[in-house]
Amino acid sequence: MTSTNDQFTWRPGTAPPSIERHSDAKLQLLENYLDRYFDILCSLPRRGTFRIALVDAFAGGGLFQRDGNDRFGSPLVMLDAVLRAQTRVNIGRAQPLKIEARFFFVDQDANAIDFLREILPKTEPGRAFQDAIALQQATASEALPTIIREIREWNPRGHSIFFLDQCGFKDAPVRDVREIYEGLPKSEVIVTYPFGTIHDYMHEGAAFLAALAPLEISGDELQEILRERGQRAGRYFAGRLLGRLLKAKVGARFASRFFLRSESAGRDMWIVHYSKIPRSRLVMNEAHWAIKNASVTQGEAAIDMLGFRPNWENQISLDFDFGDTDEGRIHAALSREFPVWLEQFDQNDGTTFELLLALTADDTAATEAQFRQVLASLEKEDEVDVITPSGRKKQRDAVLRPNHRILLPRQKKFYF
Repeated sequence: MTSTNDQFTWRPGTAPPSIERHSDAKLQLLENYLDRYFDILCSLPRRGTFRIALVDAFAGGGLFQRDGNDRFGSPLVMLDAVLRAQTRVNIGRAQPLKIEARFFFVDQDANAIDFLREILPKTEPGRAFQDAIALQQATASEALPTIIREIREWNPRGHSIFFLDQCGFKDAPVRDVREIYEGLPKSEVIVTYPFGTIHDYMHEGAAFLAALAPLEISGDELQEILRERGQRAGRYFAGRLLGRLLKAKVGARFASRFFLRSESAGRDMWIVHYSKIPRSRLVMNEAHWAIKNASVTQGEAAIDMLGFRPNWENQISLDFDFGDTDEGRIHAALSREFPVWLEQFDQNDGTTFELLLALTADDTAATEAQFRQVLASLEKEDEVDVITPSGRKKQRDAVLRPNHRILLPRQKKFYF
């Protein structure tokens, strides 16, 4: 977690800094995401080894104070997640699975790196992986090319997670994220952006356009964002357009864009997860639901609630903060919209569950489990048919598989 601009200060031999609520929520999100990531990717019963690289390019000192107790920072969160996963994923396995992990922790602040080097041996996760940790005092842009090359040489399959918790938006430019994807196509990248600062200071001047250079926003694109900002609910629409542009520029197929609440900082902070795999995108949704009321977005709960459509002047930008009420809202919206959404497909073939997730994952806050619950309800109510590869209707108590086809019933219901 970044120490840039003295947001947090670590000095060897002194107490770690106190953590703010939104920063603690960010760490909870990372913890929850990593737990779910390992549970899924290590679930194959015959897999004997799983290799993964974890990179924290703004590592800070690795430790905070929270309510008078030590609180792991992002480097130790990563180490601890792998240590816990090594035990958890082997419960009930006939053949034990070994997680081979390498860790790269970078910070431009020499004091932060020295503090991290000092405290790692004092923690169980640090001791467990002492031979797999590389520390480097450098900027993220300086360190990433070598790290990417080392990961590619060590693990050609390229499973890796990069955490780029920059303080501003200049320290993790678009080219860095794009370079990660070009070198490691199976990587996951989590980036923070100070959206509130970008939005509030946005103007047409050449100086601001030059300041946006790390985001590779052109003059025409800035004009388009400013037009969206001028609409009713302009913050909502400008953010969605900016998010769509950034996703295209980094080369990711999927991107979650949710705000973390930051009352003390008084600004909107995006935490964006880039991925090329729909299931990873849905796993990040699960992590946001796990820290409910800490994450927030805006929009009507729907299949395309995170999508962007130009000229949505009449859209109402409702807060959605992953609370209990929002869970009911999203279930109701998906139940209402799925039958209509399915009309785009050939009614003899429908779509597979796997394709359904891929087509909707980037525009919804729903999890895979919520999709399954909604489809089970629709199937029970004869609103959809689920067909097995053999061409028969799935038994309603059977598990929904990725290759099961979902289509509208041949005989539609009529409403009066």
